[in-house]
Amino acid sequence: MTGFPADWLELREPVDAVSRDPELTAELRAWRQRHGRLSVLDLGSGTGANVRFLAPVLGGEQHWLLVDHDPTLLARGDGLPRRWMTERGVDPALEWRLLDLVHDWERLNPPDVRLVTASALIDLVSAAWLERLARSCREWRAAVFITLSYDGAIVWEPALAGDERVREWVNRHQRTDKGFGPALGPDASAMLAILLRKLGYWVMLRPSPWRLGSQHAALQTALLEGWVEAVRQLDPEAVGWLDDWSAQRRLLIERGDSRLYVGHWDLFAQS
Repeated sequence: MTGFPADWLELREPVDAVSRDPELTAELRAWRQRHGRLSVLDLGSGTGANVRFLAPVLGGEQHWLLVDHDPTLLARGDGLPRRWMTERGVDPALEWRLLDLVHDWERLNPPDVRLVTASALIDLVSAAWLERLARSCREWRAAVFITLSYDGAIVWEPALAGDERVREWVNRHQRTDKGFGPALGPDASAMLAILLRKLGYWVMLRPSPWRLGSQHAALQTALLEGWVEAVRQLDPEAVGWLDDWSAQRRLLIERGDSRLYVGHWDLFAQS
């Protein structure tokens, strides 16, 4: 399974928080008010950004099962200060579990789960894995809240020659195997919506794009470096034009003149 370093997750967490669709978050809060004690399964939890955002939204008594394949991320999440809980008036019970979501799915068995959630995960998975997720959610009779799934849109300002070429290569890379089989990449949210509707769910999809400005220079730089590496993996001979494009982009970021739009989808489904 593909993993991400903790510093990348820390870099994106505040941007994710302001990018989530507020209408869908409000729908989730309204759904939660019809339930008592809430058991939540968080897939690909990393260091726990999802619980830090959603626990105050959900309120009330909560138990979270946070699952990831990376023991370093789980340990870091479990060791983070809990000030965010007391400051926001919530005290969820947190259970951190090391588990491979590809090979150990049958070991999951979440007790009485009522909400399945994930953030920035399903664009990495295969169609077969997503089908298994949808079936499991139906079997558990759980609502589904999946956020910040990449949709294929990358728009830089000011525009440069090479922008579209890089975007096309990045989206090809998004569909390579990330450990779950051939990844769905930008098609993941639409496919999950179709699967869940066929299983009787009422599904809402809303855009949740990143809109990055000069205050997000570190995140823009990290994205730039990751995308350049993705192009090189698929086209090792992309040297001259890619180096020129990357140098121009980096200079714009350093000057504070770069703006970047990265598209995502949020999804909420209930039966």
